[in-house]
Amino acid sequence: RTARVILAVLICGVASACGSPKTSPSGDPLAASPAQAEAAVPRQLWRRAVSELQKQSTAPEAILRANAIEMLRFEVEPLRGAVSRALADPNEGVRFAALMTAARARLCGISPEAASMSGDPSPSVRAAAICLLALCSEDVDQSPLASMVLSNDRTNRANAALVLATIGNASAAPILREAMKRPIPVEDEEVIRATELALAESLVQLGDRRQLETIRAAFFAPASQSGLTALASQMAGRLQDRTLIPAVAALAMSTGPRKAGPELRLIAAEALARMEPNPALAELAVALAAGQPPTVRMQAAAVLMWDQSRQGLAALAAMLDDPNPRVRTAAAGAILSRANSATRR
Repeated sequence: RTARVILAVLICGVASACGSPKTSPSGDPLAASPAQAEAAVPRQLWRRAVSELQKQSTAPEAILRANAIEMLRFEVEPLRGAVSRALADPNEGVRFAALMTAARARLCGISPEAASMSGDPSPSVRAAAICLLALCSEDVDQSPLASMVLSNDRTNRANAALVLATIGNASAAPILREAMKRPIPVEDEEVIRATELALAESLVQLGDRRQLETIRAAFFAPASQSGLTALASQMAGRLQDRTLIPAVAALAMSTGPRKAGPELRLIAAEALARMEPNPALAELAVALAAGQPPTVRMQAAAVLMWDQSRQGLAALAAMLDDPNPRVRTAAAGAILSRANSATRR
């Protein structure tokens, strides 16, 4: 249960480190044309993926809406429409995800709408609005982020740290270090450490590579704290911490003393795929996903996002027919990411 809580608290999904689309002179992202992307993904499959994400961006479940918006980051007009709707969403997580995705995509055309979110009741949403405005070179006061980072609310603290790292505000490093000295007042030690990891990751992104040691230590947490190992694996992949490659590979391939379950193995495989692509990882994802619960199938799609093999694409195409909408959303996002990656090579 704790591992699930940790992964839900820290809103820093696969979209956070897949790169941002190229931008136009107006500041809005340039989409890859269907002709460009078809070299990697057939146009019909690409369209199915976009259609699935548009559908899920209005799903009844908030987590589906948020995930679909994040996965639309490479599709300018669908993203613009989804974000505009999401800014009025009753769920703060959806509003946060929409603004952060728009910020990373440099969707600066919605700056006026983002500015209007300064009065949002959620501190995390206000932080995400600051992020978009700052990245779009708008005059915005970033000082409220400091009090959020130092707050005792673990979600607001982690999200504000994420915003500061996304903006690239190096002057915020002392505030993040101070926050690490002030553990949040909760009884669950694992949740405290997870929040510290979020701060450590932001510090690394701002140039403090010493904090990698904090993340490496968490990777080797006891098996009873597998949520920390999962978070540390994801962070290692995002931060390109090649020092952990042997340990992450051993976890993914189950060649070491730790015999992890399929979900944790796939989380490690995704981290490894970000750092050191290997055709064996696609084979592992397909094999481990067979007959497994939706969470495992979703994670398999995340691994296949970083693969460019025909086998991986065929597996993702099959996942678009999965009975679970979260799996279809993950597969659709992976397909669009593969197409975008191919156009940038």
